[in-house]
Order: sequence, then structure tokens, then C-alpha cells
Amino acid sequence: AITALGAMALLFAACGGGTPSATSSTTSSSTAPPASSTTTQPSISNCTTSQLQVTAGMSSGAAGTIGQVLLFDNVSNKTCLLHAFPGVAGLDSAGNQIAQATREVNLTPFTGSTASLPTTQLAPGSTASALVLGSDVPVGAATSCVTYAALLVTPPNAVQSVHVNASLPGCSGLRVGPVYPGTTGMSS
Repeated sequence: AITALGAMALLFAACGGGTPSATSSTTSSSTAPPASSTTTQPSISNCTTSQLQVTAGMSSGAAGTIGQVLLFDNVSNKTCLLHAFPGVAGLDSAGNQIAQATREVNLTPFTGSTASLPTTQLAPGSTASALVLGSDVPVGAATSCVTYAALLVTPPNAVQSVHVNASLPGCSGLRVGPVYPGTTGMSS
């Protein structure tokens, strides 16, 4: 009986329970670093005018200063970047440019590097904005001021402009701030 059990144990060990078993071990040593694969993230480009819908947002006034928010809505299916200032020109009723907006940050003329300004990563369907300011207080001996019938707006770092229906008084020209996320034209 003991011999029969021993023979059966040898038989089962040799058969491995009916399931083939292959064991392989490989060891390797190498002094070279392993090959690596890098996945390059696509870079995010500046927003083009065709990716944006540029419109007039909220307007308000206080102490002779009239503000007009410009909205930049990403209507494309790609995230893009808005950095620094939009170009803004005041137009007369015939559509002629009669003034270029000066750039300012926190109501102070901007003289620094644009690298210090915010960059807005604008996802599809998101909105960024900039604030344009005009004045309705005549300067010096003037008794009235020009009114800009509309604005010509060029998104930051873009080349095509958009006509925006928004009128502003121009007693002291126009001023524009940088683009910020959201719809207020100001930093949060």
C-alpha cells in the first residue's frame, strides 16, 4: 500500500494535476539606463479671434468714469490662452478709428513687463474679460466730449479685430486693463 501511494504521488507530481506548468525566470543586468518613453503634452496656444466671441458685457459709471466690460467667450472646442491686454480702438459713427486705448493696471498707466500680467487658460465654453474705461468729464475749456460709437477690439496676441457695439464717452481718451478670468474685467 505504501508503494502504491508513493507511485501515485510520483505520478501526480509528474503530471502536475493535468495542467501544464512552465516556469521561466530571466534575470538581466544592464549598466545602461532603461529606455524611456515620454508623452509630450500638447502645448496650449494663444486664442485666435476665430476661437472667440467678443461682446460687450456689463457697463457702469461713477465719478465721471464710465466702464465697459469686454467679454471673450471661447466658442471653440480647444483650450487656449489669453495673456496681457486686448487692443481697443474707439470708432466714430462711420466706423473710423479715432482713438487707441492706453493700457493700465489698477487705474495706473502700465509701464512694466507683460510677463508680470496674468495669463488666462480659457477652456471651451469659458469666459474671460477686460475693462475699458472712458470719461464723460470735459477737460480744460471743453464743454462737450466725443462719444465713441463702437469699439474695435483685438484679442491679446491675435491679429484680427472684432467690431463691438458699445459706446463710451471720450473726454480723456480710452483706457484698457488686462484680461482676467470671469466676467467682471477685474482680478478676483
